Amino acid sequence: MYSLAVIGWGYYLRISESGDGCGTDWPLCEGSFVPIRASLPTWVEYLHRLSSGTVLLLVLGMAIWALRTLGRDHPIARAATWSLVFTVTESMFGALLVVSGWVAGDFSAGRILIRPFQVTNTFLLMAALGLTAWWASRNVQEWTASPHERGVQMLRAGLLLIFLAATGSWTGLAGTAFPVESLSEGLGQYLGAEHLLIYLRTLHPIVAVWAAIIIVRVGLEYRRQGASETERRLAVAMISLVATQLILGSVTILLLHPAGLRLLHLIAADLLWLNVVFLWSSSREGDGTRPAQTDSPPRGSAQTQPEAALP
Repeated sequence: MYSLAVIGWGYYLRISESGDGCGTDWPLCEGSFVPIRASLPTWVEYLHRLSSGTVLLLVLGMAIWALRTLGRDHPIARAATWSLVFTVTESMFGALLVVSGWVAGDFSAGRILIRPFQVTNTFLLMAALGLTAWWASRNVQEWTASPHERGVQMLRAGLLLIFLAATGSWTGLAGTAFPVESLSEGLGQYLGAEHLLIYLRTLHPIVAVWAAIIIVRVGLEYRRQGASETERRLAVAMISLVATQLILGSVTILLLHPAGLRLLHLIAADLLWLNVVFLWSSSREGDGTRPAQTDSPPRGSAQTQPEAALP
């Protein structure tokens, strides 16, 4: 939860255009470890760096503990290790953006190109952290990468969500760089658009509708034919989050991208992504995982033959 809160603070940092609060200094802030008499954007950026550094230390400790306690081949240890890898790369993305000046109102080609990669890394980080907690709570001991029809469906849905998030990063950047005061002004920007971003922002709503149709269809299949009660509940939650996102996205556009709605839209996107990751994991668990302890048949039981296969 703390990591998700830090990611959410990063969203606020970007929406409030506070990314240049510490200038182009990194890891220092305006040339010092602690800014003095700083403005609000500086404190927003500085607190984000402090909280991100805390995440790095916590994830490092978690990975070391998992590797030493469970062994490197354990699925929870692997998820914790990947959490550390993506935490480090997330920090590297942040440093690159600051040093290069690709923050706040900048909409240079470099920032446009790097945004989808940064969003993808953030989503992979959330997936790794989420799976670490998910597998630990379910006491998963083994994992197999063998093909599974439902797992493949959810993998495709996950890839589609990453693509949707990438286009959303361009939409958010366009809203920051080219704000409008009315819907008619926004539509008028497409007549002789002054920048490529204005055209790129049209991709997000198109991909959103496409993704919603596919994900809802998969969710309905799980709801009807889910192998477990957990899968059926996750499917219902996934459908609800898709509907919520469509409403939030539409209202955000109609109200000309207010900061609060943009932040809520991004947080809901994270929850939807984690829901898809958990449903993907749950569908695979039935194919290749088992709990750490299994109940043995009672002595004297009529069950004398071993089971043909584990579930």
